[in-house]
Amino acid sequence: MILIYIITVILCAIFWRLGGNGYDLLRNPGVPIVIALGKLIATWNPWVLLYIPALWGMIQAFSYGVNAPPHKFWVWVIGTLNGKYNDPAWRGMADNGQIPGVEVSTRCTCGFFWSIPGAIFAPFGGSWILFGVYALFLTIINGLIWLFIHDVEINEKAVGACVAQSILI
Repeated sequence: MILIYIITVILCAIFWRLGGNGYDLLRNPGVPIVIALGKLIATWNPWVLLYIPALWGMIQAFSYGVNAPPHKFWVWVIGTLNGKYNDPAWRGMADNGQIPGVEVSTRCTCGFFWSIPGAIFAPFGGSWILFGVYALFLTIINGLIWLFIHDVEINEKAVGACVAQSILI
């Protein structure tokens, strides 16, 4: 099981980064496939393959790009709360990913939604407690990665490795 875990995490880190480097199919559906196959080998339960379309859909629906809906939502929320939503200078910075509160909130939102497919593993040999820990972990760590890791290469590999922690559920 440890070898499966290590291989899964390494492949997901590499695939997530390559997906951000133009090899889109490696991030999505590549990462969901790697995780689900790792879990299948560990559990021999074919129901875990439902994770593939579930994570695929979440990655498609929730991304952290400046044009993505979660980013636009947080620009609106934070801009409204601080009274600067209609300030062209603030909006320009927010729309270009230069407001840390918007970026961290966007990343945490994505982390939360990307964690939800992990619930598929809980009834099939997993644990609801571990799912809860994973959801909290991915929500928080995704924001922290943006805050503390500024090298894009390392940042994206870290995100991919963290998403792969769902195999532990």
